[in-house]
Formats: sequence, structure tokens, C-alpha cells
Amino acid sequence: MSSPLAMLVAFVFVWSLAHPALAARKACDEFSELHLTLERNATDGDTEVVFFAKGQDDGMTKLVITNPKGRRVGAFEGDRKGIGIREFVLESAEPEELDLVLGSFPAGDYTFVGRTVNHDCLRGTATLSHVLAPETTLLSPAADETVNVDEVVLRWAAVAEATQYVVELNNEDTGAENTFQVFPPQTSFEVPAAILGPGSEYQFVVGVRTADGNLTFVEHAFFTAEE
Repeated sequence: MSSPLAMLVAFVFVWSLAHPALAARKACDEFSELHLTLERNATDGDTEVVFFAKGQDDGMTKLVITNPKGRRVGAFEGDRKGIGIREFVLESAEPEELDLVLGSFPAGDYTFVGRTVNHDCLRGTATLSHVLAPETTLLSPAADETVNVDEVVLRWAAVAEATQYVVELNNEDTGAENTFQVFPPQTSFEVPAAILGPGSEYQFVVGVRTADGNLTFVEHAFFTAEE
């Protein structure tokens, strides 16, 4: 005759075969995108760390980020009854002292853990590199140059380590902003006259992105001619 303990063990074994999804702890899903960027503005002399996390289709009610030493560097907890947040972009402060930024955010793998509105977990890692991206040189228009709106061609020097150039053109008078993704070996961009206004000040910005995702910007202003 079987003992009560043996019967209990047999029952649990049979139940686990019939309900494998409940018997085993469900593994966390992956985030659809995770990025860490050391972003520097060489013109202004400041640096920041940018965190980007994008979940799956369901929104998140919780997100926790820990650094390579296991220290929590960011946390979010939202409304559990809502639809949640699917995408996060978090930026650190931007001091001029680079050592403060690097000391606050050590290089290495950062762990992201999220919880969705349907109580599923998300988990992943992203790597932060402390290698600053090199900067380019803006060639034309020159700083403070005045150009006709139908003759604006943005040019900058090639950078061997670049995997992408992030080109920004911002109207300082109206607040209009335009961003263009340009890939090497191209080092120029002809701006459509339709998006430019006469008699305006523009901020011309080019960022060099490298293979580890880091980004360094340079910028200066130029002007468009009156009609």
C-alpha cells in the first residue's frame, strides 16, 4: 500500500505533465529595443547619457534599470489600471564635467526589467561604452554666412569611424526642427527650399554616431537671405 507522501508526489508529477505552462515559471520576454548612448555636444562642452527602452505590444506599468554594479539608476511605476507606457527615453543631467557623467554611469551592461499591464515581464541588457565618438567639422554654410533659400547645401568633413551622421537643421526664429539620417560615405545634404524660410537664423548640427552607438555633435548658426 502506497504511503500518503508517495501518493502526493505522484499527483504533483501527473499534474505538472497536464499543466506544463503553470508548473514551470514563465521566462521573461525581451524588449523590442534597448539602447544606451553617451551623447556629447562638442560645441557646448556638455555630455549626457540617454536611455532608450521599447517594449512589445503591451504597455508597461513598471520599469527598473540597474547599472553593471547592481545599483538602481532609474525606476518607473505607473497606473496599473491604464494601458501602460510602451516606450521610454530617459536623459541624464548634462554637466560640463565629463568625469561626473562617467562616474555616475559606469561602462558595462545595464539591466532593464519591465512589467506589462498583462503582468508579463520583460528583461534585457544594453551596453554603455565610455569611448566618446569623434567630432566632424562643419564646412558649409560657414558660421554666420547668409545663403539664399534655394542654395542651402549642408556639408561636413568625413569621419572614418562614423556609421551614421545625424543632421539637424533648426529654425531659431520659428522653432521648426528637422532631422535627417545620412550614411557614409555621403557627407552633404541638399535642403529642400520648401522647408526653409527667408530672413531666418538656422542652427546647423551634425552628430557622428559610431558602432557602439555613441554620438558627438557640433553646431553653428547661419542665415537665409531676405526675399
